[in-house]
Amino acid sequence: MLKLIIFDMDGLMFATEQVNYRAFTEIVKEEGYTPAFEQFIGFLGMNAKDIQKKYYVYYGEDVDAEGIYKKVGNRSKQIIREEGVPEKEGLRELLQVVREKGLQTAVASGSDTDVIKEYLDRTGLNEYFDMVLSSKDVKRGKPFPDVFLEICKAFDVKPEETLVLEDSANGVQAALAGNLPVINIPVVITSAMAADTAFFTVLFILFPPPN
Repeated sequence: MLKLIIFDMDGLMFATEQVNYRAFTEIVKEEGYTPAFEQFIGFLGMNAKDIQKKYYVYYGEDVDAEGIYKKVGNRSKQIIREEGVPEKEGLRELLQVVREKGLQTAVASGSDTDVIKEYLDRTGLNEYFDMVLSSKDVKRGKPFPDVFLEICKAFDVKPEETLVLEDSANGVQAALAGNLPVINIPVVITSAMAADTAFFTVLFILFPPPN
């Protein structure tokens, strides 16, 4: 029986991957490197340490990986402050039904805890979540299952009684590694239209209307 739903945040709940991609391309160009869409896709679901390792792979051992990472993060925050947190269509409706059904909820994200809480506060969605956990606060980030298993432990819920909603390959891999059922809602960077009905589809699958 389903007892707990764990949501990823960036790219799943909020269209922040589009924002992060804008920031990534701007900063990397400013630093004198050539950004590529395929490089950015490789970051999805990763924590800060692993993303910085990727910078060395992409741009060489002399790159200021930590510096670029921080600049990209600061630019993303600036865009969010100026333009708002881009909430995905259907998310709020799904959360309302999940609450009505009495299920427990959590956010498991690679973002810092303060960023997770800021986005939930700014969108007014914090009331829908019982727990938030950053993968930076566990031993291993995605694609390892540590963040999901830690949440299950906190709720005293078995992995098989949990559903994970994820947008990235790393997140899906992490869920499967922990034997957690998972629904993959792929992030769409170039067009928001393809993802508009995703949460409504999940809502229909989990809670189909009576015949």
